Amino acid sequence: MPEQNKYKSFDDIKCLWMKCGAVNYKICDKNFECENCDFDKHMLSELKIKGDVQEKIENMFGLGQHTLSFTHPYYHFSSGLMVRNFLADNYYLGLEPFIVNFIERRSSLKYITSNNSVKKGEPILNISNGWGEVNVLSPFSFNFVEKFEMNNNFSRDLHWFAIIEAESYEILGNSINKKGYFDKLYKTKLNLLNLMKTSDGAGATMYDGGAVLDNWSDILGKNTYRNLLEKLFS
Repeated sequence: MPEQNKYKSFDDIKCLWMKCGAVNYKICDKNFECENCDFDKHMLSELKIKGDVQEKIENMFGLGQHTLSFTHPYYHFSSGLMVRNFLADNYYLGLEPFIVNFIERRSSLKYITSNNSVKKGEPILNISNGWGEVNVLSPFSFNFVEKFEMNNNFSRDLHWFAIIEAESYEILGNSINKKGYFDKLYKTKLNLLNLMKTSDGAGATMYDGGAVLDNWSDILGKNTYRNLLEKLFS
C-alpha cells in the first residue's frame, strides 16, 4: 500500500502542534518525522524555554526513542506499558522508557492486586509521592508468572517489573503501532514545552536564581504533573 494512502481521517494528518492545541491549523507534510521538520524547529525556538529545562525535556524524549523496536518480540501499548516475548506465551512486562524518565526518583511503586489473574482494564500498579498517586491499568488480560521485587521505591533502572503469560490475541489485538507510539510521545513533549511557556507557576523557583529543580512536580506543579502522568498511563 502506498505510504500516502495509509491515513484514514483528518485527525491522522494533523500536525502534532495542532493536536496539542499550540496552533489552530497545520497539516503534517513530513510523515511525522518531526526531527526533519522546519516548522517544528521554528515552533520549538519560539517557546524560548530556559535551556536547562528544555534539555531535561529533550533528554526525556531523546532520539534514542527511535531505536525502539515495534516488531516481534516487542509490543507497545497506549497505557504506557510494553512487553517482550521470550518463550511461547510468556512475556516480560515493563514501563515505556520515556515514562520511566518522567517518574520522580522518590516515588513509591507497588502492586495493587495480589491476584495472579488480571483482566483488561484492571489496575496493576500504584505510583505515589508527595504529588499524589496514579494507578496503571492493564491494556490486556494476562496471568502473572513472577512479580519482581520493587522494595516500594522507584528506580530509573526499573524497566521490566514482571513475567506474565498472555494469549497472543490479547497482545496483538491491543498493541499500538510505531505511529501511535510516537504520536503520544511527541504530544506529551509538546504539552510539556507549552506548559513551561504558558504556566505562570511552572518553574518559578528555577527562574528566580535559586537552586535548579530536578523534580517535574516542582517544575510544573503537583496537580499538573499528576494529570500528565495519568494521561501517559491512559
